[in-house]
Amino acid sequence: MLGTKTYTEPKRLSDILKYELSTLFCRGAGVLLAGDSAVRTVEMGAVLGQILFGTPTADNTGNTGNGAMTGLALKSRAQLGDYSVECITATTNAATFAVFDPLGRRLADAATGAAYDNGEIAFSIADGGTDFVVGDSFAITVPAGSQKLTTIDFSAVDGSQRAAGVATLTATAPDGSDSSIAYLKRGPAVIASNDLVWPSGASAGQKAQALAELAALDIHAETAV
Repeated sequence: MLGTKTYTEPKRLSDILKYELSTLFCRGAGVLLAGDSAVRTVEMGAVLGQILFGTPTADNTGNTGNGAMTGLALKSRAQLGDYSVECITATTNAATFAVFDPLGRRLADAATGAAYDNGEIAFSIADGGTDFVVGDSFAITVPAGSQKLTTIDFSAVDGSQRAAGVATLTATAPDGSDSSIAYLKRGPAVIASNDLVWPSGASAGQKAQALAELAALDIHAETAV
């Protein structure tokens, strides 16, 4: 009786990338974030995220009130640039602040003594020994991040939770050392959605959002048959 053997053919880029206008235009080389206590491995076909934002800072130079801003943190929809937090009403031991994004659009107001989170930034403003007055303000700066690439991380807030491209080769970065990675960074291009590599536990909603972000880069996902 003859035996049989089953072979698993390794994944090829052609399984994932179905069309691109030009390799010179659509692909690029990026910096792969160093491994963290282990080698970082990114598989071919992995959806990538990019570290777009650094640590935010707040400045209140020139204020009459001496209350402090604490707990400043990025949230998932953070934008690059300067947010403005301006006192619009002030009474004894209390004040209300208008919050503007880097494009000058007004977001939800913030109040002293209450945790604030608008989905882009979060903070708290404490009332100090000297009350705030109308016109006092905080300037919150969200600086550019390292721009390094890694597997998309849906729990991150530094920008790597947003799709920035698709790895075209498997790449590794040693513990503590950055490396290089080749990736599809823009379209026009078509990729096979069923051959993409996602983080373990990624939900259907998270994948759909990432595919929409890739589409915004003119990288369009289709189900391969």
